[in-house]
Amino acid sequence: MGLSLCSPVVVASSPFTATVEGVTAAAEAGAGAVVLKSIFEEQIIGLSERLASHNTSPFGDTDDYLQRYVGEDYRAQFLRLVSESKARTNVPIIASVNCIGAGARWIEYASELAAAGADALEINVFTLAADRHRRSEQIEEEYQYVVRRVCSAVKIPVSVKLPLRLTAPINIVDRLWAVGARGVVLYNRMFEPDVDVERVRFVAGDPFSEPSELRNSLRWTALCARVVPQVDVAVSTGVHTGTQAVKALLCGARVVQVCTAIQHGGYKAIGAICKQIEEWADEHGFGTIEEFRGRLSEEIGADRELLLRAQYMRFFPKI
Repeated sequence: MGLSLCSPVVVASSPFTATVEGVTAAAEAGAGAVVLKSIFEEQIIGLSERLASHNTSPFGDTDDYLQRYVGEDYRAQFLRLVSESKARTNVPIIASVNCIGAGARWIEYASELAAAGADALEINVFTLAADRHRRSEQIEEEYQYVVRRVCSAVKIPVSVKLPLRLTAPINIVDRLWAVGARGVVLYNRMFEPDVDVERVRFVAGDPFSEPSELRNSLRWTALCARVVPQVDVAVSTGVHTGTQAVKALLCGARVVQVCTAIQHGGYKAIGAICKQIEEWADEHGFGTIEEFRGRLSEEIGADRELLLRAQYMRFFPKI
């Protein structure tokens, strides 16, 4: 997205990037950039509603005041995080906004984060498609609407974190580029419920990724690099080692985002991934990442049949 990075390893928006200390630790460990913990409008709404439930004031505008006060305080924390992170590190600082509201608050958040010194924005516009009357076209148009509004409000580059289950990912990426997006992240790791069969209830699923989940991104990264090369792709979810990072880079990713790797190995996991990428490149005779990035994208000789195949064929024995 026009940013200068010292490595292709970016720390994803997470608790590891929620404090200046965490951001500093990531930068010192070798991160090329840091995506700050997301500002969630739903968190503002939820907290103000909990406070309002204890409200005994006779004044009718108290709820509005609570939401405004909570929102301003919450937003101020993120603005300080941006400015202090910029002052303490030399890596690009990418602010993150979760855009869920119907109003224009997320536009204000984006503008203020940019003004605070963020080098880029990563916006998350996922909404759960649980309404039977909402067509997929409506949801996709909402994504495009949000991105257009944000891109028109800020001068810094904007990336969009996309959900995994999209009907036509390449079309979405192309439409987002048309309204100003410079990058996409494949993919957003959503909260997934699990079922406790003993207590017969929904419970929170494991929030951490597995290396096998990387396969969800590789095909579409290669296709995006071929069809919409103007958009930079960040691969997120499933990158735990340098080998997985190399896979993403070979498919055309500009960067990889890591989170679970830090959960398991601490911030030193960042340096380990960077070292493994360098060792692989040396072993295969590459002097720079640019010499092998995108080698497996469709444009430069990937197995088109394998890349575009959607069904298993000869991998199972006949019955």
